Amino acid sequence: MQPIELLVEEHRIIAKAVSVTQDFRAEIQSGAHIRPKRYWMLIDFWSTFADIVHHGKEEQVLFPAIEQHGGASEFGDTIDQLVEEHMQLLGYISDLRRSAKPAFTGDKAARDKVIKCLDAYVKLTVPHIQLEDAELFPAAATILSDKELARLAKEFKAMDTRTRPQVHSYYKTLLENLMEK
Repeated sequence: MQPIELLVEEHRIIAKAVSVTQDFRAEIQSGAHIRPKRYWMLIDFWSTFADIVHHGKEEQVLFPAIEQHGGASEFGDTIDQLVEEHMQLLGYISDLRRSAKPAFTGDKAARDKVIKCLDAYVKLTVPHIQLEDAELFPAAATILSDKELARLAKEFKAMDTRTRPQVHSYYKTLLENLMEK
């Protein structure tokens, strides 16, 4: 699979997680008991698949390649925005980790914080994906040579392997399990 296609495919996986997150948030909002296993599975998805796997490819490989191949002047501000958004998303994950135990025991302020963080994560993720899919990824496909794209594909594969063998199938299965609950 070509590297840009892989990133778009990862966005489709992340979009499923957005849907699961919205359902989970609605469940919590309705007053249901927070199910810790489900909570931690979502945190694992967002912190590992979205951040380490997906954002890692963008920040460590794709964005520098775009900047090195003439895209810095046209896309530098967009790249800066996207990196800042990645940092905001990590902040929400940190807040979710800190709020977990009190939220599990029914602490209203912690539950409200969880709801707020889940909302914020989704509200930032959706337009973030749209920006990358509509602007940055198509530009990368034209800016980068076939040789450079092949290099990106190789680096992406190595990154995935370092994270977890069969990382994509693992997280697709995790999401399928979350959708069933």
